[in-house]
Amino acid sequence: MRTGLPRATPLAALLAVLAVLAGTGACDSPSPAPPVESAGRDTSAPATASPSASSVSGPVVVGPAPADLHDVDWARVPVPGTFCDVPGLVRFGGEPETRATSTVWGTVRVSRGKHVLYGDTDGDGRDEAAVYVGCRDTVTMNAQITSAYVVYTHQGDNLAALGTITPRRKAGPYPTMVVGADFEPGRIVVHEKWWRTNDPHCCPSGDATTVWSRVGDRLTAGTTRVTS
Repeated sequence: MRTGLPRATPLAALLAVLAVLAGTGACDSPSPAPPVESAGRDTSAPATASPSASSVSGPVVVGPAPADLHDVDWARVPVPGTFCDVPGLVRFGGEPETRATSTVWGTVRVSRGKHVLYGDTDGDGRDEAAVYVGCRDTVTMNAQITSAYVVYTHQGDNLAALGTITPRRKAGPYPTMVVGADFEPGRIVVHEKWWRTNDPHCCPSGDATTVWSRVGDRLTAGTTRVTS
């Protein structure tokens, strides 16, 4: 069974391996691969997603909203770049991917998923929406840094980003990915896939769930439960 690359692998060797592995992917996200280390990072620690707070406050207004969020043209909706340490909003201009500047990773490629998840968490009879976003480096052109769901809601007549949900499981040789979300009254149950030491980079075998509670306009992550 193939194993994940050690964190201390020289860049030249990493590029050679990624050239062979490029093109494989998981879920509705960019191809996951070993993250590229930024200068000054501690390479002795396991790969994790970009750091994020346990609670995410909002909302951040991004434009006008129709009465039903199912009618939003998501290809043109900006996303907060905080999940990949990008200041401000990232705008796609109708494209599935764009470049941005991260304060940690330098120039990165930010992508959005094709499918949007919907559900009502506040009981007002109108669905909120969760849009998948991913962040990759521009050095290897394949290495996944992190993934997230940006949750949108109504704020009056406006569309607002309520918060950004990032993976909470911190383990394995590659960054954990968010792969699904279930909307329930007062909370969002987020499904994560994580890599065990001997998992090939195409196929993580670990499963975990994190319940994000919504109280007013704040999303707060609860305890992450490993399910397999």
